[in-house]
Amino acid sequence: MRELTDRVKNLAIELGADLVGVAPVERFKNAPLRMSPKGLLPGARSVVVAAIHHPDACIELDGEPTAHDMGPYGLQSTVMNPRLDDISFLVARFLEDEGHAALPIAASNIWRYTGYKDLKVDFAPDLAHRYAAVAAGLAEIGWSGLALSPEFGPRQRWVSIVTEAELVPTPMYTGDPLCDRCMACVENCPVDAFRKEVKRINKLEIGGQTYEFPDTNKWRCAWAEHFGLNLAHKIPEKIDEDVIDYYLEKYGRHMGTFGYCLKFCMVPERRYYESSYARGPRRRKEKSGMTAPELVRKIKEICRTHLVDALAIASGDELKGDPAIHLDYHLPNARTAISIGIRELPFSADNAEVGNTVARRLHYTAFKVTHCLDRAGYEATTGTEIADNIVAERLGIYQPGMRFITVLTDADLVEKKQSESLQAKAVSAAEELRHLGTKLGADLVGFFNNNRYREFLNSLDALDVLPEEVVEVLDIGGINASWVPQVVKRPFEVSSLEKWLPGAKSVIVLGLHFPDSALDTAKVTPAETVGPYAFVQYESLLLLADMAYDMIRHLEAAGHRATFTFDLTGMASKTTNSRGMLPDMRSNLYAAVLAGLAYPGINGHPLTEAYGVRQRFIAIVTDLELPNDPLTVLSTCDECDRVCLRACPTRALAGEMKQLTIENTSIPFPLFDTFACDWAKRYSLNAQEGPQYWGVDESYPVPENRTAEEVVKAVSRTDWGVQKLHLNVAEECLRVCPARGTR
Repeated sequence: MRELTDRVKNLAIELGADLVGVAPVERFKNAPLRMSPKGLLPGARSVVVAAIHHPDACIELDGEPTAHDMGPYGLQSTVMNPRLDDISFLVARFLEDEGHAALPIAASNIWRYTGYKDLKVDFAPDLAHRYAAVAAGLAEIGWSGLALSPEFGPRQRWVSIVTEAELVPTPMYTGDPLCDRCMACVENCPVDAFRKEVKRINKLEIGGQTYEFPDTNKWRCAWAEHFGLNLAHKIPEKIDEDVIDYYLEKYGRHMGTFGYCLKFCMVPERRYYESSYARGPRRRKEKSGMTAPELVRKIKEICRTHLVDALAIASGDELKGDPAIHLDYHLPNARTAISIGIRELPFSADNAEVGNTVARRLHYTAFKVTHCLDRAGYEATTGTEIADNIVAERLGIYQPGMRFITVLTDADLVEKKQSESLQAKAVSAAEELRHLGTKLGADLVGFFNNNRYREFLNSLDALDVLPEEVVEVLDIGGINASWVPQVVKRPFEVSSLEKWLPGAKSVIVLGLHFPDSALDTAKVTPAETVGPYAFVQYESLLLLADMAYDMIRHLEAAGHRATFTFDLTGMASKTTNSRGMLPDMRSNLYAAVLAGLAYPGINGHPLTEAYGVRQRFIAIVTDLELPNDPLTVLSTCDECDRVCLRACPTRALAGEMKQLTIENTSIPFPLFDTFACDWAKRYSLNAQEGPQYWGVDESYPVPENRTAEEVVKAVSRTDWGVQKLHLNVAEECLRVCPARGTR
C-alpha cells in the first residue's frame, strides 16, 4: 500500500504537480451522494488530489485596472487546467494498469448549472476539488470558499482521481489557521457576492475539522467571471438563471474576469504588501539556491524536451531604450527576457487540429519555464500583452512560419544573449517509429501504405453506400445563447491521402485507451453523470495529438513530411461535448482497420483485441514509405446478442453489414442511420443519450422526413438554458457494448 501510494505521488509530481495528497473516502461522509467518491465509483476507497501552483507574478500583477483586464491569469485555462487534466487521466490509467479501478475527474468546467433531482446544488461539478483538497490534507477552506494551502494560499488549481485502490491517507492539515478573516475577499469582490444573497454561513465538517464560510449565490459569483457579463452594468439585487439569460440576450458577453477573491487573498504566514508592485498581497517565498547557469541549463532542457525550434535568453539591458518593448510594463524589475519559438508544421496550414496542438505545446513550454523560475524563488510571467514577435526579432530568432511566446523574469540569468536552434532526433525506420509511438504513450501503433488505402477506396466505391452530399446544421449562436442554426451543404468525397499531404505514401495510426471506469460508470452510478466519460473523450484526443506532433517532428528531422488528422476518410461525424463538437468515436475507424489495429463492430465503432471499444485513434499521413501491418479479424460481434441495437435510443443501428474486400480479406462495413445517430449524439435531441443527466429532459422523436430543416426546427424550439454549454453525451451503443478487450 505504501509503495503504490509513493508511486502514484511520484507520477503526479513527474507530470507537473506541486502538491499531491490522498484522502480516504470516509472523509467525504458529509458530501451529497451524487457529488461523492462512492456516488461516482461505488467501490471507491481513496481519492488522489493534485495541484499546480499559479505563478505569483501572474496573480499579483494581472486584473488591472479592472477585473476584466486579464492576461497571464488566463494561464489557468490555457495551461493549468489542461495539465491537471493530463495528470488526472494518466494517474487513473496508471492505477488501472496496476489492477485498481480509477475514475479521472476533469479539472474544471464540466458541471450541472442547476440542481439535479435530490441534489439541491447549483454549479455542481462531479466532485468538488477544493473540498477534496481539504480531505487530502493539503488545504483549508477560507472565508472566500477557496481551498488555501500553507505553501501557496489560494494560488493553485486542483484535480482529483477517485480509485478503488486502498492508498495511505495524508494526515489532515493541523497547522496554524490559513485564513485569518482579513476580509479582503469580501471588500474586493466586484459583485459583492459575500454580502448580497448569502443564503447562510456554511459549517462544513471534513475529516473531523469544521470550516465556516458564506454560502454564496453562485449565479452572482458567475456574473462576469463565468458568463462574461460587463461589470459596468448595475448589478441586480437578485440574480438567477433567468436574469443571466436576460442580460446575455440583451447585451451579450463582454469578457470574463479575474477572480478577485483569489487575487486579494494570501495566507498570513506568507502575506506581505508592496504597494509599488501590486495592489493586493504578495506571497513571501524563498530562493532555492539554484545558480543562474543551473537555471539556464534547466530552461534549455525544458525546451529540448518540448521540441521547440528556437530559444533566446537575453538580459533586459539589451532591450533598454527599444521604442516597441518595455519589459517593466509587464513585470516590474524584469532583468531577463526569454523568447521561445515553435515552427508551424508545413502542409498543415488549414488543419485546425494541428494548429491547436502547436499552440498547446508553445503555452505548455512557456508555463513550465515560468513555473521553474517561480519555484526557484524568482518572479516570472508569461502570456502578457508584450509583442512576442518583436521580442523574437530583437533577440535574433524570428523566422516567418513560427509562433513565439515570451517569458519575463527578475532573475539575472545571462550577461550576454544566448540562443539555440533545437531539433528533434531523426527517426524513420518502421520498428523505431513503433517503439517511439509506445514511448510517447500510445497503446497501439500500426502502419499501412497508399496502395492498401487505394484498394480500400475502390472496394468502398463498389459498395455504393456513401452519400453524394453532406448536410450539417451548425450552431453560430453564443456559447450560452439559444441555438442559431446554420445549414451547410457540401459534396461528399472520401479523402485521399494526397488530400492531406502531397506525395503521401503511408499512414501511421496511434491508439490510446481511456480508463475503463469512465465508461463503466456513465449514467448508472448514484451520481448519474456522464462527466468523466465526456472528459476522457476530449483528453484522449489531446494526448494523441501531442504524440502525433512529437512523431512528426522526429520524421521531419529525418527529412520526411507529415501531418495528422482525427478523421482520415472524412466519414466521421461529431459528438456534443463541454469542449465543443468532438470527432465521434467512429472517427478513424478505417484508418485503424487498415493499420491492423481494429475491426469494425456492428455498432460502427472500432473494436480492438486489447481494449474492445475503449480507445481513440489518430492518423499521421507521411511521405515515408512504410510496410503494411497484417489486417486484424475479430469475432467479437458474432459472439454477442447485439445488445447495442436494442440500446440505441433512436434505433439508428440497422444490424446490417456489407463487406469490403482488402487483400483477399473480408472486412465488415456496418450500415446505420447517420441522421438518427446524429439526432442524439450531435444535436442532443434525445435526452436518454446524455442531456437528461444534465437536467435537460426535452426529447423529440426522429422525424420520418430526415432533412436539415427538421433539425433546425427541433434545435430552435429547445430550451437548454445556460446548460447548453455543458451538454455531454455517452453513446448507449458504446456503454452497453460488452467488448472490453483482453488486456
